[in-house]
Amino acid sequence: MAKIGLTNFRYSILTEAADGTPSYDGAKTPGKAVSCNVEISNNSAMLYADDTLAESDTSFQSGTVTMGIDEDDLQTMAALLGHTITEEGIMTRNANDTAPYVGLGRVVTKMVNGVYKYKVEFLYKVKFSEPSAENSTKGESVEFATTEIEGTVAALKNGNWSVAKTFDDKAEAISYLEGLMASVSPVGTTYTVTYNANGGTGTISPETVTAGESVSLSDGTGLTAPEGKEFSGWATTAAAEEANVTSPYTPVADITLYAVWVDEQQ
Repeated sequence: MAKIGLTNFRYSILTEAADGTPSYDGAKTPGKAVSCNVEISNNSAMLYADDTLAESDTSFQSGTVTMGIDEDDLQTMAALLGHTITEEGIMTRNANDTAPYVGLGRVVTKMVNGVYKYKVEFLYKVKFSEPSAENSTKGESVEFATTEIEGTVAALKNGNWSVAKTFDDKAEAISYLEGLMASVSPVGTTYTVTYNANGGTGTISPETVTAGESVSLSDGTGLTAPEGKEFSGWATTAAAEEANVTSPYTPVADITLYAVWVDEQQ
């Protein structure tokens, strides 16, 4: 078995019950995955009696996770670090801001006997800290700068701190990961999926979906592509260069999906 890839970071704000049962407010994407490093610290205690080792404890104590993503989107940073952000997109950092606990998951691509497998790794309880910033001027060659943010991994009150499962199909892995963070909505709750032409012309009517149900996404009919472009699918951000949602789609909140346009195939 060899790990050969990393995709699909997902996070969600954690609410923990007195018995340690976690609940989340729906999976969100912090950005495209660049790297992920998890370091775990275990208890190390030994009791000797009659000149021999009588008891030992090597149980989970805590950990750190360093998440590398392609961009430091302000909405994401505000959510992960407890900052405030205005409707105009202005983020304010305050010394009294407190980062929330979140669930954090990812999909690791593996090769097993020549066959791709997709392993979901999910941390139940993580609190991120303010990242340092380093910028430099452009030199003779281009160097891409990405964002790294470090968090502390903790256990829930019931002792659980992580869960993992391997799938043959990537879509199933992503669905399972997002299901771990699915919000529990009151009966009768509905969400609106709004379509944004994102540089194209035309409109597609919004769709209302009952919480927990899926909707078949529009195939772009009704939109006219920008010159030299063609419709490729839908994404959760306007800047996305490739579609990152699939149909059928299960929303966990009101959401706007943005059309993704790619160079027209000749």
